[in-house]
Amino acid sequence: CTSLTSVTIPNSVTSIGGLAFSRCSSLTSVTIPESVTRIGAWAFYGTGIYNDNSNWENDVLYISNCLIEAKDSISGTYTIKENTRLIADYAFKDCSSLTSVTIPNSVTSIGVGAFRYCSSLTSITIPNSVTSIGDYTFQYCTSLTSVTIPNSVTNIGAYAFGCCSTMVSM
Repeated sequence: CTSLTSVTIPNSVTSIGGLAFSRCSSLTSVTIPESVTRIGAWAFYGTGIYNDNSNWENDVLYISNCLIEAKDSISGTYTIKENTRLIADYAFKDCSSLTSVTIPNSVTSIGVGAFRYCSSLTSITIPNSVTSIGDYTFQYCTSLTSVTIPNSVTNIGAYAFGCCSTMVSM
């Protein structure tokens, strides 16, 4: 797919699989509709969008209103951009220096393994807009001591909080 430059995903699509457009090196324009509720890991890795540093905001890549990936060098406190509606699978994986994340009320879905191995993350408040927390989302967040989960959450995936050995309140 090295010649593919632009993609408009139709409203009939609800999920984009992992590595779906990976290495489409000329892909510089993607429109993701509101119908998409899940974006798999590394779906846009190696694309023109991914490889262009000007598309990264403070080491985080957004496409449309979706948070795609954070560089593992991100550290300290991070506030997800307003109007972001989903966090892709494994978006913050291995961000071991990330200590705190603020998730805006616009986010409805937190992807599989989104914060996996964020070993310095100490607490997180999930907003009322979130309905789903994916499998392995906070697995191995070994500094995580407290999580606030609202009543809006109807699905918590397998091992979502697995190996969170310091967890004292939920």
